[in-house]
Amino acid sequence: MTYSALLFGSIGVLTETSDLQRRAFNTAFEINELVWHWDTDTYRSLLEVPGGKARIAHYASTQEADVDVDAVYQSKLEAFEAALEDGVKLRPGIADLIAEAQVLQMRLGFVTATDPRQVAAILRGLQSQVDASVFDFIGDRTIAARSKPAPDIYNEALRQLHITADAALAIEDTPESAQAPVAAGIRTLGYPGALSEGRSFGEGVEVVDELHVSLLRDAAAAA
Repeated sequence: MTYSALLFGSIGVLTETSDLQRRAFNTAFEINELVWHWDTDTYRSLLEVPGGKARIAHYASTQEADVDVDAVYQSKLEAFEAALEDGVKLRPGIADLIAEAQVLQMRLGFVTATDPRQVAAILRGLQSQVDASVFDFIGDRTIAARSKPAPDIYNEALRQLHITADAALAIEDTPESAQAPVAAGIRTLGYPGALSEGRSFGEGVEVVDELHVSLLRDAAAAA
């Protein structure tokens, strides 16, 4: 059989926002009068904790600080939304891959498990390059009982797209998020983001430095 669905995972698969995210967190800390500052190296290490809220809670625990995680996260969302108002760019190869998937009549999924406001902000930021309507499934954390690296959001995508795991190909940008489609039994490509380059993605993930349509054709042919 050939693959019938291409599943883009986290936000970072579609667009590189690591530094925007980091700066939004730092803005949120200032607003909430926290004397925290995440530099690039700190944020890189914190990416091992998937999810913004979980990241804040984890860091608060390491600092033995009692903070209102929800309030800090809401401030971060607002700062991130503001940073996206001028738009963002698709990562190299993504536009061509979407176009090729449509030629091959594959279904498309955006299988993120982040906050729905953040999902909406990203799709608005990308609207000059890709219309949200191309996605047959768009996920967020409200429809997944457990966040990545648990496979819940991918299992839900498979259910809503009416396909089996062996009929899908997934792409993720961090080792932690890549565990989710692997656990769901989906063939997974790792397309490292700027802060995940050089990290091990572990067994079951095929790491690629760039995306081009031949990958999709080869994947379909290999299915």
